[in-house]
Amino acid sequence: MNTPFSIVTIVKGRIRQLSNLINSLEHSEHLPEELIIVWMAPPCSESLLSSDKFEIRHRFATCDELPIAKARNKGFRACTTPITLYMDVDCICPPDLLGKVCHSVKDGKIVTAGVTEFEYVLDDVNMKMLAQLSQQHGLAGRPLHFDHFDTRFFAITRNDYQALGGFDQHYTGYGIGDIDFATTCSKQGMALVRIAGTVFTQFHPHYYPPVNHLCDIVSNAQTYRQKWGVYPRCDALQGLVDAGFLNADYRQKGIKVNTVPDEDDLKHHLVTAPPRLMQSA
Repeated sequence: MNTPFSIVTIVKGRIRQLSNLINSLEHSEHLPEELIIVWMAPPCSESLLSSDKFEIRHRFATCDELPIAKARNKGFRACTTPITLYMDVDCICPPDLLGKVCHSVKDGKIVTAGVTEFEYVLDDVNMKMLAQLSQQHGLAGRPLHFDHFDTRFFAITRNDYQALGGFDQHYTGYGIGDIDFATTCSKQGMALVRIAGTVFTQFHPHYYPPVNHLCDIVSNAQTYRQKWGVYPRCDALQGLVDAGFLNADYRQKGIKVNTVPDEDDLKHHLVTAPPRLMQSA
């Protein structure tokens, strides 16, 4: 008998991606007991989404800033099963993935999978295509260091989530909170294991590096340093250094903002389309 499991995702504006996520879940070989959708925006027509395959429960965590940690915690705490699988709203999964992940998770062990980013925009979910791509892109399963923890997709027991205290809500807005959660897991002696499977993430416009979140990243990096005694190692910080917005010697002298991005900077760093476009059949 399969262990019951829940899925949590958080949403702000990516309705098409959410629809594709639900579609892929409905075609899974092992269905969740429930999908908890936490909305980081006021209620809308999509807040009434339902499925005849599993229960969809809607929760809300809204405020002026991006309440990412709060939204995730609200979703996890709403779950009623022993195992929770967190998926970013951009994720879609091949039919056999959920069963593999949830069969492997147990107390003391967080389970994830390979994450492959699509280089094209999905109009719809083609399950045959996902299964074929999963075989092509699948990585061998192995233990990982928490430096490689990708929190876009992971499963954890309810016991472990409660023991860890969830995501630290002192991190506000975008950035660093994921790294803090990974650090907490590592310090608590958790094991991180990647199974031999792949989840796919859908494209959405974004800034690279995330110059639009410069203030959040700086503030959260300071919070991380106060908590752990060092600055976090992350692509976002290094990207902002490389782009000239932060000082390169911040580890020795503290973070200093060299310049604040203007409209030209935002336009320059905005990624509006993937390298190639494909319409799925």
